[in-house]
Amino acid sequence: MSNAPDLGDELPLPLRIHVDLARMVERQKAMQDTADARHAQLVSMLATYVPRAEVEAQHEAVERRFDGLEKRVTGIETRTWKVIAWMLGSIGTSLLGVFGFHISRGS
Repeated sequence: MSNAPDLGDELPLPLRIHVDLARMVERQKAMQDTADARHAQLVSMLATYVPRAEVEAQHEAVERRFDGLEKRVTGIETRTWKVIAWMLGSIGTSLLGVFGFHISRGS
């Protein structure tokens, strides 16, 4: 509180006591409101708290899923390259057959 003179100093003693008590009650209510707000904040934070073991278990599960996905993608890539190689071989064989036919026919 400030040390400035208060208008309540001019009041009779019983009225000054009532004013001071009212101020104390207001201050106590403000402190209680602050404590209640902090409590609500902590409860909210605890509601979203997840134990470290659970986080690590979820992390391991995600890693296993990524490993499985990576194996599947590798298999798809392998099959894709095999199909591409087969297509290029077929096209090359066809082209050679066409050019070979024209070359042998032209001779």
